[in-house]
Amino acid sequence: MRISARLLVPISLVLVMASGACATGAAEVDHADVVVTTLPDGRVPGSDEGMGSRTPTDDEIPVEASGTFAAATGQGRVIGTGKRRVRYRVSVEKGIEWGDIPAWRPSGFAESIEQVLAAPNGWTTSAKHPVTNAEVRLTRASWSFQRVDTSRADVDVRLATPATVDRLCGASGVDTEGVYSCRYGRTILINLRRWLQGAPGYPVSLDDYHAGVINHEFGHFLGFAHMECPGPGEVGPVMMTQTIDLGGCLPNVSPFAGNGRFISGPWAPS
Repeated sequence: MRISARLLVPISLVLVMASGACATGAAEVDHADVVVTTLPDGRVPGSDEGMGSRTPTDDEIPVEASGTFAAATGQGRVIGTGKRRVRYRVSVEKGIEWGDIPAWRPSGFAESIEQVLAAPNGWTTSAKHPVTNAEVRLTRASWSFQRVDTSRADVDVRLATPATVDRLCGASGVDTEGVYSCRYGRTILINLRRWLQGAPGYPVSLDDYHAGVINHEFGHFLGFAHMECPGPGEVGPVMMTQTIDLGGCLPNVSPFAGNGRFISGPWAPS
C-alpha cells in the first residue's frame, strides 16, 4: 500500500546502505513478498524477457563473476533542476552466468536508476524544497542528476555479484556479508542478490526496494549518514537502515514526503 507516492506500507524490500556499508541491513544494507515490476510490454526493466512474478532463489543467483564492469553508453537526460548537478555512471559486472534469469544489461540498470531519480518525492524534490542541515553542512542544498559514460563521473553506480561486493567494499572496511550493498568514496555497489530478490521481511515491492536502495546510497554520496526512526507510527527516513529494524516506523523509500517535507530522524550513532 502506498503512502503519498513512494511512502509505503506492506509489500516488500531490504536496504544496506552505509558510508562504509549500509545496513538497511548493517553495512549499507539493502531491502521482499516480492512483486516484480514489468514494463508496458511485459518485460522486467533491464532484462531480456519478462520474469513474471517469480523471484530467483539463492542457488540460481551467481555468487561471483569477473570483477570487471561494463558501463552503459551514451549520456542521459538531466533529471531535476537542483543547483548541484550530480553526474553518475552506471555499470554491470561482466561475466555473470545468468542461467534462466533474464540478464540485466547496463542499459536496463541505467533505466531503472533513472526511473528512481525521476520519481516523485525523490532527491530532485530538493529544487523546490532545499535541504538545510547544519550537522551535515548543508544550506539550502538541492540536486539534479545526469548519467554520463566517462570516468569523470562524480559517482559510479555498479551492479555486482555478492563476492565482488564483499571484496570491493571490504577493501574500504565495510563488511557486506554476501548480502548487503555499500557506498564508499565515489562508488556505489549494489548487491545483485538483493537487486533480484529484495529483502525478506521488508514489506515493499521489488521496484520500491530498488527505489529505497538507490535513494539511500545516493543519500550517502550526497553527505547523509544513517538516521533513526523519529517515533512509532512515523514514516521512516530513507537514510534509516529500515531492512534491519523499522523501530516502529512505517516503511518508506523516498527522501521527501508528498508535501515537500524532508523526512528525517535522529542521527544514528556511528
